[in-house]
Amino acid sequence: MLDGLALRRYPGHMIMTIVVGVQEQHTVMFSFDKVWGRLSIMVDGQSVVDTVRIASLSTVATWEFPVGWNERHIVRIEKHRATFFAGFRPQPVYAYVDGDLVAQNSA
Repeated sequence: MLDGLALRRYPGHMIMTIVVGVQEQHTVMFSFDKVWGRLSIMVDGQSVVDTVRIASLSTVATWEFPVGWNERHIVRIEKHRATFFAGFRPQPVYAYVDGDLVAQNSA
């Protein structure tokens, strides 16, 4: 199911990349800039989510989407944050494929 995994982190900006699939592989890239609140999710270079979050009452943001045509998988990405002073605290990000945790990092 998961054939590759690469986690990279830059100051103030986090990028997490996973490869989904065995026979039919797809690259999912999650990018989050903690300073500006810009968040994007791409599958094979095509935008799935592109948003800016300045304020939110929710402490967990979840995105779920299908990946693949013949070999279909459900990808779910969760970004957690603290209730207060979230911009100054770590914000864990978890990636699941078909319900299994395959990657995690912190923004």
